[in-house]
Amino acid sequence: MRQFEHTFVVNAPLEKVWAFHDDPSALPKVMTGPVKMRVHHVDRPLQPGSRILMTMQIGPFRRRWNVQLREKVPLVSFTDEQIVGEGPFRRWRHTHAFEAVDAHRTRVIDRLEYELPFGLLGKIGDALFGRIVMRGLFAARARATQRWLESQESAVAELADSRRPMR
Repeated sequence: MRQFEHTFVVNAPLEKVWAFHDDPSALPKVMTGPVKMRVHHVDRPLQPGSRILMTMQIGPFRRRWNVQLREKVPLVSFTDEQIVGEGPFRRWRHTHAFEAVDAHRTRVIDRLEYELPFGLLGKIGDALFGRIVMRGLFAARARATQRWLESQESAVAELADSRRPMR
């Protein structure tokens, strides 16, 4: 299987970044651009064994995607894996890891192990374009995550400032 890793920093505390990623309904907020995601069902409470049923859309093409949460260590990491035969990949395993940089910033690390479908043709396509596509997709996800969480942090800070007594 191919491996890919992407890391970025969000100007928000670890607890808020974790909570955002721990909620599958946040996925459509970070999947912007040509790839869209829609979450149809989540087994709750979200714990190892829970399934998440989604639809991935690229332009006019849609594909059902069923993943299962395999591991979860609160505030540290969680891993989801595509259920065999129920998604766009031959195999997909995604570990989302989180580290506090300081009290106000969090490092997000996405680690993927994946294999495209279509046998030899998929391997050739992945060798030629896979890294470029994954880099672009995860860079867009990072920007959307930063925009979403940092705007929330900014709104909280503004509210706190507005409630301070004037001197």
